[in-house]
Amino acid sequence: MTDINAVASQLSQLKLRLDQAQLSHRDASLKSRRELTILKRLISRLSVACRGLDTEFDDKLAMLRQDLEQQKDISQLIPRIAVVERLANRMGESQPKEREMLDKQFQRSSEILRRFPGLPAQLKRDLHQLLAQPTTSLSGSFSQVLGLISLYERALKLVATKGLQNSPAAIQQDLQMKLTTELQNLITELDFDGEAGDKLLTIRNQLLKGVAPSALLEIALEVLRLVMDGTHQERHTSQQFLDTVNGELGTLSKTTQQSAEQSHTIYEHRGEMTNELAEIAQSIRTGLQTRKQLDSWRPELTHLTKELLVLAERNKALEKREKALLEQLSYNKSKIEHLYEQTQDYRQRLSDQEQRIFLDNLTKVYNRTALNERLEHEYRRWLRYQHPLCVTLVDIDNFRSFNKHYGHQAGDKILKIIARTIRKQLEPTDFIGRFADDAFMLILPDVGEEQRNQRLAAIRQAIAQLPFRFRDSNLTITVSMGATLFESNDTPANIIERTDKALSGARNAGSNRIFWIF
Repeated sequence: MTDINAVASQLSQLKLRLDQAQLSHRDASLKSRRELTILKRLISRLSVACRGLDTEFDDKLAMLRQDLEQQKDISQLIPRIAVVERLANRMGESQPKEREMLDKQFQRSSEILRRFPGLPAQLKRDLHQLLAQPTTSLSGSFSQVLGLISLYERALKLVATKGLQNSPAAIQQDLQMKLTTELQNLITELDFDGEAGDKLLTIRNQLLKGVAPSALLEIALEVLRLVMDGTHQERHTSQQFLDTVNGELGTLSKTTQQSAEQSHTIYEHRGEMTNELAEIAQSIRTGLQTRKQLDSWRPELTHLTKELLVLAERNKALEKREKALLEQLSYNKSKIEHLYEQTQDYRQRLSDQEQRIFLDNLTKVYNRTALNERLEHEYRRWLRYQHPLCVTLVDIDNFRSFNKHYGHQAGDKILKIIARTIRKQLEPTDFIGRFADDAFMLILPDVGEEQRNQRLAAIRQAIAQLPFRFRDSNLTITVSMGATLFESNDTPANIIERTDKALSGARNAGSNRIFWIF
């Protein structure tokens, strides 16, 4: 009877260890599912962070993200991850070809620029429109550079075939002024870090001070080279990031699949051991109920005890495999957290670049690119809701005279202070953007007649009361304002033209005026 109690005690201990092992397996399974959920969330965020690098790449990531949002099994997504990996490799392989094509186009256009100075009026407008187009991706930057070079080539061919009606001296002077202005605007719109950004800033300062006509074309070519170098560097940096992410994703995909397979195998072995232990327990229970003499049952009981010992050894082996699986899951977690930090840093960098791209570097208000986008947005809202939509052009009176007498640094200070003053008078729903060197455009959506008149008057008065002092002289700066409203069949182009006419009316009436055209 003592032996039976000992066996029962051992059986109870083994059952307790089995229960503990089952709880440990359940915890490991839950942790595995949690880590898989984190991996799905990471891939979803990666698809957002890498948006804009390549159209097909974006589409595949979007499909992958959609599948993840539908909570599909991760093992079913491994082929899609492999496709994303191949696309990333293809992007890396196509980069030298794109650079070679850009270099060839650049060389061809630069030769034409050296030989034929001057631009027709229509092509000047086309060039300005091209430079004003927003660029939201690295591939778009390359397209913008190619478009710029193509316009230069086209313009110079027209000059060579049709000739100019004006005198060569006037053409040369007009070309120099326009090229200088466009180069300044282009450099202002760009935002490159490192050596390329420093060189572009130095060139902009040179253009502000004035350069010799013979050096202008060389500066234009240098700007184009720096744009290509800066764009190439940005693309290279992004490609390195994609390669890193791609490698980490590939490793995580393999280890996750292996962990899932191991977890399934351990689960099956646990089930088999449970069934075997249940059969042994049933045999012991039946023997206790039917056998009256322990001696006659001893051989069978000994055999059952050996089977229990075998099960115990198998359980230890499974525990080692579970430990290795938990260590692998812990490693996956560390890799996921590291990848998440990388993508957050990269996303923050993209966000900072986007802010810098759409902000004027000097005045810190929105630039012309952002202005065009906002005007188009408000125009579409006006078409839908037909609410009052006011657009006003604000120009600093005699700004060129201030620049000439007090220098460009004084002019820059005036621009920054006036931009800040205007912004303080506006409501959060209003918009201010730098329209030209000394002009700002205001968009006042859904504002009544009395409120917009008060707001514009407050801006004009606040600027006139600013205490400027340069070279021991107290100065009063005023602005002229041309305003209009969207009506009937107006388009953004019509509105810009009408505000310019209204501004001319304000200047003709005298400085420090507001002139409306309806």
